[in-house]
Amino acid sequence: MSKSDFLSWDDDLDDFELAYLLGDYTDTDTIADSACKKPKKDILCSGYMCPDCKKVLKTISGFRGHTSKQHGKSNIKAFQHKIQDGDVLQDQITTTESDKSQQSTMTTVTLDSIFDSAYNNTIKSIEEDPMYNIFGESTIVQIAKSISDSSEVKTFFHDLFKEIFNSNPNLSLVHDRELFFTKFHAIRLSSSIDKGYTDHFGQNGFTTPDNKNFIQIVMLELINQLLTQQTIQEQKLSNVNHSELSENDQNILFYICGYIIRSCEKRYSKLKDDLWSMKINCIEQLKSTSTTDSFVSKYNKWTEKKDRGGLIIPSDNFYLLTREFETVVRKHLGDQELNAKSLLHDKLKELIMESFMVKYYSEQIFVGIDYDNYVLILEDIIHLFLTIRGFSTAKVIRNKMIKDKVTSKKSLSLRQVLKEKHNN
Repeated sequence: MSKSDFLSWDDDLDDFELAYLLGDYTDTDTIADSACKKPKKDILCSGYMCPDCKKVLKTISGFRGHTSKQHGKSNIKAFQHKIQDGDVLQDQITTTESDKSQQSTMTTVTLDSIFDSAYNNTIKSIEEDPMYNIFGESTIVQIAKSISDSSEVKTFFHDLFKEIFNSNPNLSLVHDRELFFTKFHAIRLSSSIDKGYTDHFGQNGFTTPDNKNFIQIVMLELINQLLTQQTIQEQKLSNVNHSELSENDQNILFYICGYIIRSCEKRYSKLKDDLWSMKINCIEQLKSTSTTDSFVSKYNKWTEKKDRGGLIIPSDNFYLLTREFETVVRKHLGDQELNAKSLLHDKLKELIMESFMVKYYSEQIFVGIDYDNYVLILEDIIHLFLTIRGFSTAKVIRNKMIKDKVTSKKSLSLRQVLKEKHNN
């Protein structure tokens, strides 16, 4: 089965199917409201249990926030710690080799891939900084020039950052960067700095205070350069992935953005007081407030075609965010052999939430809103997107398998078809 068999919106939906799936935009749309309702009892799980303190969190974002803030662990996967009726689901505990490969494919930019560029820019920035040249070439600049070609010094700084960077390579959010800086400042005061000074700077002819000051300056500037380089490289990779989306794909994604906004508005309208105000404020950030066309306006074909009085135009950043959802789903489904657990909401939801560019656009959208508030909205949005995407993906995969005679039972669900395939 190739990617084109089930990953393209062009193949997944025609005019009639999209209309049936999402319905029209109307002020009295009831589909949106019911699609966002949570069941009275979640048959898959009732929460996520922290492996350290056994506290149960109701949402993935709550679990991830708890384990990172309370236990300093940012790489624990919520879907592996589901509980149902107080019992841990044993088949979710162990990380399989397939899970590991899927997680690694989502971490696209590594420290090694950006460090050389960031380090060279750091040294150059220090050498050219007017503050260090205001009265002629300062000692800091002289030290920078003396070590600019030293591979040993470069390796020293690389190793300092390696542990803290690799523990949480996704630094697109302020929340993530705060955890990173906590570890960073601990490194600045550690014995590793003293050892590095002795090994690489002790015999260079400059004074001890100047050398130690230089090390601290490099570390602070290097962090800024690493974050800049990471964002640049992630954006480049994202643009490559988006080139695989057809114009029809993007028209439909634009339409789905407006549908998600309307759905969430209807769901949150039933809330009261501060909770209602907070969530509605978040949803308002998803809407376009511009009176002029932007570069994404060309994708509003479906939105205008299906409008029946409830037209909502998404902001540029919300469209770009939703497009990142699609990119992550396609990459996940295209990088693995399909099995009965390939389309589980929780795993896909967590993969999307871990994406650098998803975090990047989220922070651009929800400016001034506390992370702990808007991440709950983000999780709702992703869940709704996956519900919509899952219907079309499931249909195409199931029909493809029936066509290829993987199964002959047209009445089987997708998961049952995949189980049959596995058993055969």
